[in-house]
Amino acid sequence: MAQLGARSRDIQAKQQLQNKMKRCCHPSFRVWFVIVSSMTCAIVANIRFGNLISSNFFAKQFGQQLKFDGKDENSNDDATILRVISLCACYPTEKNTNIMDLISYDAVLDISLRRLATIVPAITYTGMYRIEQNGSLSSSSCEDQVEQFMSQRLSEQSLEATNTTTYLEMIYTQPCSGWYQQRPLKEEMAGKKHSLGGSLVSSVGLHIPPKRTHFQRHILDWGEVFLSNAKKRRCSNDDPTVINMYRSRKIEQQQFDGCAIIHHPTVIRWAEAIRQYRIEKGDSPNNETMVSMLTKRRTREEAEQILKSKKHFCVLITRTTMTPRYQADGLVRHALRRLLGKRYKECLGLQAWQGGAQIMKEMNMTKTGPDNTYEIQDAFKFVITMANEQSEGYLVEKTIHPYLAGSVGITATPGVGKYINADALVSCSIPEADLAKVQQYYRGSVDKAFLWMPFNTTPDMWTTEKNIQPIVHDPYNDKAGRDEAVLEFVTEQWEEALTPCVDKIVALDKDDDAYVKKLMQPYILNEGLRSLFDGTYIATSLLHWYLVMGSPIVQGLQIEKLLATEGMLEQTEGCGVP
Repeated sequence: MAQLGARSRDIQAKQQLQNKMKRCCHPSFRVWFVIVSSMTCAIVANIRFGNLISSNFFAKQFGQQLKFDGKDENSNDDATILRVISLCACYPTEKNTNIMDLISYDAVLDISLRRLATIVPAITYTGMYRIEQNGSLSSSSCEDQVEQFMSQRLSEQSLEATNTTTYLEMIYTQPCSGWYQQRPLKEEMAGKKHSLGGSLVSSVGLHIPPKRTHFQRHILDWGEVFLSNAKKRRCSNDDPTVINMYRSRKIEQQQFDGCAIIHHPTVIRWAEAIRQYRIEKGDSPNNETMVSMLTKRRTREEAEQILKSKKHFCVLITRTTMTPRYQADGLVRHALRRLLGKRYKECLGLQAWQGGAQIMKEMNMTKTGPDNTYEIQDAFKFVITMANEQSEGYLVEKTIHPYLAGSVGITATPGVGKYINADALVSCSIPEADLAKVQQYYRGSVDKAFLWMPFNTTPDMWTTEKNIQPIVHDPYNDKAGRDEAVLEFVTEQWEEALTPCVDKIVALDKDDDAYVKKLMQPYILNEGLRSLFDGTYIATSLLHWYLVMGSPIVQGLQIEKLLATEGMLEQTEGCGVP
């Protein structure tokens, strides 16, 4: 009977697991950057609210306990292999360089590589070396410091230099472009000048590997995907010296398979910049981290007091309607603001090109930037935070500010719940077909003006009637009606798609209890563990990049097995992991 009872429980547990897998691992989900073993969906399905599956579960699935450093049991890897990753951060000396932007960017990479070394204990991270790039070679370059580090590590581990193989991956940040060509690593990694050289470095160098094991790569941040040349393959496979980095996951379908690229949502970098600003301003303690800043939960009493302090319904803060780098996606936020005013209440538009600066002055608001916009949002219940591009993974700082201000952000980023806590936001959806319907009318820019096909025509007419030409709409030209015609057109085209979003906002505005519960939600769940902001996401992306590129640094390591227990956790229940 006991055996039958145990068997029944096993069957029941298996059925529950399958149900969770159906919900969390829908076939339509595409896992791209995180390397996924056959057990990943089962693992993700059993993660709830930060509680991890017990080690016994993993032991049963993999046949052993998981206390290991990542080495493959069947490999010949032993103590004579040293795996090292290093980060070289360059700062140009030009006066116009925004050093704070670079510092936050580098800090995120540093955090991510530290996290990578905890995911894969067999890999050592040297830390970040900083170089001021002024056209001449630094007297204390990254290369020299890395050589010294590796020699010291060999000395600490009492390893013979001539019998040790070293695997090295050296990453240069974007301002370092070309630096690795000026200072190429020598394969023997001889520590030429440091004090340890005499005892550790032989006459033929640190080691003579049978194949190349030292690599210098530089990061190329493409920004929005459509800024890259669509005619060229954008993976690193064709140029192994480049780590191509994108801000969204919008890329050609045929480039998914075997494509070595990194996804770096800029919300991470801006979170670091915001953290630094808040510490300098005194809004955060000196020991604040990105994780501690974004995991704070308000009590009900605090949330209720915030609600009572609200003076205005809604706001959209933008610099312009369009810029040459925007697609039609950037107009969704404007259409939503107009629809809210048309169907419910006026949503204030603090738009720089339409007197926004004067309105801010009248409301005693100071000019803000990406690191401190939260300072002027606390008077509003809702903040439209839709980004310039509505594609999965395109996450920017706009959703952080309402959370810090005690407001509720409104976003339309697809799959946003995979990355952050969607329950803290109003998450809207607009189909790609609707975006494309408007995009086909947009024909680029001329100076500060923008070209649109006449709105009273259809695409079918453009091929048969050659006299139909684009019309210039200039948001800065008062006499030409600015871009009112453009905003009216997109609002009309997207009204049906945005109606559910408007209904959500209206319902939340009328329900104080539901609104208070939104304010009580943290920006990220699971105490920030295994998230965008503790380095896990970019760390796993880098590991995937090394695997696809066949880097020796991951040779013989069970990366899939490690990521199954140390990869990303689900943020919003039922949304899955990116």
